[in-house]
Amino acid sequence: MATPRIKVSVTLPADLVAHVDSVARRTGHTRSGVFEDWLRAGASRAAERSIDDATAAYYASLRGEARAEEEAIARATTAGARRIARTYDAKARRASRRAKTR
Repeated sequence: MATPRIKVSVTLPADLVAHVDSVARRTGHTRSGVFEDWLRAGASRAAERSIDDATAAYYASLRGEARAEEEAIARATTAGARRIARTYDAKARRASRRAKTR
């Protein structure tokens, strides 16, 4: 089911409207479509920043044993990720060499 649309009116600088029109022509979208894409992207970035800020605040608040435990988990997961990346990279290099020799 399509999301209902509500018509709103905004006042914007002429240079921004010209840029929106240029993007709309280039992408085949409408002005409304360009604004919607931009607003959704901006809202998504704001949500990501909020999560990043909350995560940083959580880790900054840790003390003593809780902090040591989180650091141990971080070291273990980092080491595991590096092992996985090395394995993946090695397999990708072997596959690439095989593809070149064919």
